[in-house]
Amino acid sequence: MSVQELPQGVLPGSISLVFGHPDATTLPVDDLHAAAEAAFRGPQARLALQYGPEQGTPALIDYLVSKLNRDEGLGLTHDKVMIVAGSTHAVDMIARLYAGHDGVVLVEAPTYHDALHVIRDHGADLRPVPIDGDGLIVDALAAQLDALQREGKPPRLLYTIPNFQNPSGVTLTAARREAILKLAREHGFLIVEDDVYRDLAFEGEVPPSFYALAEGQGVLRIGSFSKIMAAGVRLGWLIAPPDQIERCVECGAMQMGGGANPLVAHIVTEYCRAGHLEKQIAQLRQVYRHRCDVTLAALERHMPAGTTWTRPQGGFFVWLTLPEGLSVEPLRQVTRERGVLFVPGPGFFAAGGGERNLRLAFSFVPPGDIERGIEILAQAVGEMMS
Repeated sequence: MSVQELPQGVLPGSISLVFGHPDATTLPVDDLHAAAEAAFRGPQARLALQYGPEQGTPALIDYLVSKLNRDEGLGLTHDKVMIVAGSTHAVDMIARLYAGHDGVVLVEAPTYHDALHVIRDHGADLRPVPIDGDGLIVDALAAQLDALQREGKPPRLLYTIPNFQNPSGVTLTAARREAILKLAREHGFLIVEDDVYRDLAFEGEVPPSFYALAEGQGVLRIGSFSKIMAAGVRLGWLIAPPDQIERCVECGAMQMGGGANPLVAHIVTEYCRAGHLEKQIAQLRQVYRHRCDVTLAALERHMPAGTTWTRPQGGFFVWLTLPEGLSVEPLRQVTRERGVLFVPGPGFFAAGGGERNLRLAFSFVPPGDIERGIEILAQAVGEMMS
């Protein structure tokens, strides 16, 4: 395979703990092939090749309404869901419509670096709020809101990844969700809930979503098929109150674009109708739980004292903090020379921080490579300490 054909973030001969790619061996090639054949042979084939409704392919919206109501009891109706071209499209659209230039957007510190990039592209004023092992710190959010009130700059949005957060892997507690909702109502900002990892819980119950707790008011919640089916389909969804869905549907990009990926949406609909998605999610939970266990065990076995890390209950990521006195950038240079790649912490912060942090993604790498990669990483940390 040439360098150009390798997945994003992978170099030949390297162990890439960089990006949260789905494991290639789990991609449902045969089932999607069959779904594509069904879509092309079905009565909707010519519609699938045309511009589609701006809100998205109706049959796929109907499936999502049924799935989300069944799984979470949300009471969704068709007018509360739209199809988007992946979660990135949703974040970009929301930032453009609801934040705009110089609008204040509250973000977790750390948070997903590409979301920061997208929101910055619209000229928003990013204000960080720290997290800990239980997610976003409510007192810190309240302090940031007080500071903004003194500045006369009320926030427009809070962008949050409440479940198995990227990059930290932590999950926001139910009690904190309630407290954050209360602050959102008091200060009048919308919550953008990036919930693409919800289905990838390893065990136990995931806390109710902001959308569920708020009964759909004041929350725009994003989901994606990238993590639970295949990243290449570039398809996701947005759930929100009908007036917010209408605003998104009527934006220029959607009116001009003819709906998000109509052909792919028809294929995904056939895949889901055949019952494949539930089977796929169950398989992915097993695969990623095992790889997470391998990652945590390897860290326990190899990392020098003074190094700490999170223990996610789902998703793709572990967040590592280096011992006092060490910096991540020299470590990155050493491990890169030894064939191990990771993402340094500073890029996940809107306003500085992360110099002793790094993100390890365990979703893409086979268990044996995870073990070897962490052993090499730990050896380099030990050498830096001594």
